[in-house]
Amino acid sequence: MAFERKNCNKGMKNNKLGKLKITKRIFLFVLTLALTNCQDSENLTTQEQSTIKTVSINDAKAFLTRSTNSPSSKLSSSEISNLEFDKATLEKINGSDQLLTVIPFATNNEVRNDRVLVVKINDEIRSVIYSMQADEKLVQGFFSGKLFIYSLEGDFINGYRVKDGIIETQYVKSNSTTSSTSKTNIVDLKEVLVPRKPKLTNGTDWDAIWGSAGSSMGWSPVGGGGGMSWDSTGGGGAGSSSSTTAPIAIEKQIISDSLNNCPKEALEQLKKGTNASIAKILSKLGASKVFTVTIKSSSKVVRPASSTISSPNNYNIAVSTNYTSATSLFRASNLLHEIVHCYFFSLVDDYTAKNNPAIFNDFPTLFQKFVDKKYPGSKDSAHHDEMANSYVNAIGAALQEFQTGIAVKEGETPNQIYTDLAWGGLQEAPIFMQKFPVNSEEYKRIIGRYNGESTNSTINGQTPAGKPCNTK
Repeated sequence: MAFERKNCNKGMKNNKLGKLKITKRIFLFVLTLALTNCQDSENLTTQEQSTIKTVSINDAKAFLTRSTNSPSSKLSSSEISNLEFDKATLEKINGSDQLLTVIPFATNNEVRNDRVLVVKINDEIRSVIYSMQADEKLVQGFFSGKLFIYSLEGDFINGYRVKDGIIETQYVKSNSTTSSTSKTNIVDLKEVLVPRKPKLTNGTDWDAIWGSAGSSMGWSPVGGGGGMSWDSTGGGGAGSSSSTTAPIAIEKQIISDSLNNCPKEALEQLKKGTNASIAKILSKLGASKVFTVTIKSSSKVVRPASSTISSPNNYNIAVSTNYTSATSLFRASNLLHEIVHCYFFSLVDDYTAKNNPAIFNDFPTLFQKFVDKKYPGSKDSAHHDEMANSYVNAIGAALQEFQTGIAVKEGETPNQIYTDLAWGGLQEAPIFMQKFPVNSEEYKRIIGRYNGESTNSTINGQTPAGKPCNTK
């Protein structure tokens, strides 16, 4: 009996060891399979990303403005004339080191934002029209409305209905539709529920833009499996509906409860500008990401005004109460400069902000971020000059309307008094010293205007144009 019991125990032990070996083999097989799949997926992602290349703004312009008589022409003459190439940007493609060329239409407004997207796929330049149509005017927070993607000829490619930044339903062609569905004929579309939620439109899947377009326009879908996306609302959390409505949202949610009467009155007047309100300035400069600005009066600020970062997408502006002789025009210029300064803050990516927080105190680097929107990495003086002039003309126009009550017509250059005051806010930018060397006549005139308005006194022959404003 003892012998039998011993053999039985030995058999049970061998049995357990055998089962354990089998379990280990199964585990190792599954692990190997998983790692292989991950490697395949990674290889696929790299392969997909390698098919995408940046198209420069100049090359995109050349591609889109081909003669309308050409068989390869896509856009009509009227559509081409409405493209704002001077506001074109190269925007980040999440999950790729390449950039997407984005060109807005001049016809965009508070509820509709149409943009042409251009990228190179498999060594061919491809382009679509990306249309965001908000449900309401002056939208704040996440986008709600319709999102359509069309070919350049106007044929429907893809579409979604979005609520609070989440894609709820997808538009598809109805079974009865046999011809191409154009931008003006959406009645032939039907809505189907999107099973996977959320799909935020501030990170639009690459396949949602190009995937279905691939099969219908002659190239293979790319990108969806690679996890790539494009921030169609400018990125961030509570993005607005478009590059048009983002500036409006920024303007509307400025917090100024602790701002003294004089600068507060200037702020409210600037918001009401006809052709150059705060929102329109930000729009002209390319702001497409919503951020919050809190403006307060402070006796602790040495400079006329200063900007600091509170948290991501939340910025503070302190307006000094020490400049008791400053004119209201000077206060208006302070406010505009600092609000745009906050916009420059918003251009700093999260990685840089975390690893180099000192960047927010480095205006030359912040200005470079602004230049990078159109000319990534460029140190070319011509590019810096172009971007500085866009800043100066936008702020100069607002200051002229603020002072005179007469709006500067689109395309016209503001009077020198106001562009000089705008240049005064760019004294720390390298392009300023390149254009206006110390002790040059232009330098003396600009500094005289800026300092004269700050003290309500004549400096370097420049008599203040603004009226005295007591900040206390």
